[in-house]
Amino acid sequence: MRSELKDEQKFREIYNFAFGWAKEKGQKSLALDTAIGMWQLLFAEKQWPLVDHWCQFLQARHNKAISRDTWSQLLEFARTVDPVLSNYDAEGAWPYLIDEFVDYLNENDIIQKR
Repeated sequence: MRSELKDEQKFREIYNFAFGWAKEKGQKSLALDTAIGMWQLLFAEKQWPLVDHWCQFLQARHNKAISRDTWSQLLEFARTVDPVLSNYDAEGAWPYLIDEFVDYLNENDIIQKR
């Protein structure tokens, strides 16, 4: 399975499957602690430098279940926005929670601007 995580298409399939697999039966959202554990596990192989900051942000500011939309869009964010946010578009169609995360990174001087 680790080798499959290195393939971008397989990783996307596994990532998308993980949401449904990990959520409680009958629930539409994924419990925050479960989502954080899954992100740490999944992104351990497919490096995303901001995963720890994302998890800390969620624990500090969100503390709610994660919707499928946020789950899906986070992968797009991790794959398309570089770690210093130089190509982040504040007017883009990111979920509110991801916009809040970017604000959190900037407010706490976590991102080193080039």
